Amino acid sequence: MPNPMKKQSGFIIFVGLLLVISFAAQSTGTQKYKETVIAGGPDKFVEVQHVVLKGSNFDIGKKIGEMAKQDGTRITPSDDHILNRAKREYMARNYPILYERMKGVADAFGLNIADDSYDFSGLFQAQMAAPGCSVTFYPAGHTENGHSILSRNYDFNTGDITGRRPQKGRLAMMARPILFEIHPEKGYSSLSLCAFEYLGGVLDGINSEGLVVAILAEEESMQKFGREPGNEVGLHELMSMRYLLDNCKNVTEAREAMLSLKHYYSFIPCHYIVGDRSGKSFIFEFSPNRNRSYIINGDGPQCVTNHLVFHHQKMDEIPKTDLGSSMKRYKMLDESIKAKKKFTLEEIAAINARVAAPPNAPGNPEFAPGRTLWYAQYDLDRRTLTVKFYLGEKPDPENEKRVILEYSSPKMYELKKRQPPL
Repeated sequence: MPNPMKKQSGFIIFVGLLLVISFAAQSTGTQKYKETVIAGGPDKFVEVQHVVLKGSNFDIGKKIGEMAKQDGTRITPSDDHILNRAKREYMARNYPILYERMKGVADAFGLNIADDSYDFSGLFQAQMAAPGCSVTFYPAGHTENGHSILSRNYDFNTGDITGRRPQKGRLAMMARPILFEIHPEKGYSSLSLCAFEYLGGVLDGINSEGLVVAILAEEESMQKFGREPGNEVGLHELMSMRYLLDNCKNVTEAREAMLSLKHYYSFIPCHYIVGDRSGKSFIFEFSPNRNRSYIINGDGPQCVTNHLVFHHQKMDEIPKTDLGSSMKRYKMLDESIKAKKKFTLEEIAAINARVAAPPNAPGNPEFAPGRTLWYAQYDLDRRTLTVKFYLGEKPDPENEKRVILEYSSPKMYELKKRQPPL
């Protein structure tokens, strides 16, 4: 006669094994999607999500599409079928990683990638004023810990699409940045701070090979010629950084990629700084009329703000009077990085703090002030990002012309997994 106790104990063992296997699957990193709030919240200026995506590029694209759809982003049809088809075919030939993610986006919206009525290459949010940022790359030979470091202030308006304070119930443009951690089956893994566009909206980031990227607004061309944003075949200004993180392992490959890719800007002209673990870096820029590209190779620490560096490479040629904010910040960074041979991580952060947006009280209560929305420090050898985020501000009781800024505590994120490219 069968023993019911044996049956019961066997069932308990079976359930226990399932629980162990389930726990092990989560512990070993096989979980394909994870979303965590890492800074701020509903009562703060920002609520920053850390989104971890693993799997095929189709699956990654589908999940990004679902996120965008949930946040209210829509893909609307257009009559320009030839342009939509040309953009799709360009990505299929030149950026197959993104093309697979585009397929996933189409599926998330219940559409077909082959439908020429739609452009699946970008999931844009509304956009607004240009960011004004300050970035310095420190090669390993110029840091006390012997690691290459990128130090980045991300400065931006704290208002809505018009630059005004958001109306009740509405969010500021930069209220929901995302830290994407992507581990694709094909392409390099990466950590990147993103906004404006879900698929390719990289503002700064690092990949598993220790390649680091950052994008900055380029104000000089806008002042001389205005803006001429477009919707073209190729990569928009932010997607260039996603391409480098997905495909390039060092500065040499990144230089070649930036020279060979077809670029356009959908919102504002930008320029870029790229570095790798070997200590090499370069700034990539376009001439104001977009007819030429320039590469300025780093020789030791290299800094960039919001004017064209190729126009002003020698400090003694920068005007001594009437300096714009960009040139003032650049001059301060340049003088700081030449003041000594090696820097601690604390000194690197302190240098960026000197050029952060000042805590001035808003001059016009209708318009929102610009602030340094995050300070990010990338360690290329450890493949880590340490970052703090702007949470809000309050009046300074001792000085009506100043405010007290609140930031989240710095947190470190490590990119552990490494993936081979295509």
